[in-house]
Amino acid sequence: RGKKSRPSSAAETPLAQHEAKEGTEPLASFKESGITNLLSVAKPFKNPDYKSNRRWKNLKQVVAQEEQASDWPVDFPTHWNIDAAPSLLPQKKYCDLTGLPAKYTDPKTNVRYHSAEVYQLVKTLQPGSEQQYLALRNASVVLK
Repeated sequence: RGKKSRPSSAAETPLAQHEAKEGTEPLASFKESGITNLLSVAKPFKNPDYKSNRRWKNLKQVVAQEEQASDWPVDFPTHWNIDAAPSLLPQKKYCDLTGLPAKYTDPKTNVRYHSAEVYQLVKTLQPGSEQQYLALRNASVVLK
């Protein structure tokens, strides 16, 4: 019912059928040519005269270029001052204890945790210590 049937044996595959007609074994032409390394074979689709115009810079050159940036106008774009639009994706949430992706949040303390094992540790935290974990991600609650 709408399912595609797969060949039940290797003899029913198109390659095997072609070889049966021709009377050759798989990859016979490859073995006859004596090629042992495909990297040494000329590739006609690549241009041997191609030279890239891209120039790679090391860290020292990048830092020197940024030091020269003081001569540039203030509104000149560099990789340090280009502002990006805010992301449309939701912010990723990480476990406050392990740093792994957090799937759960403790409703009592607002501490994010990764798994049931970590939740057992969250339940054993002393009162007030969860505020230190929340302060690390700037989510601490200040009671007045």
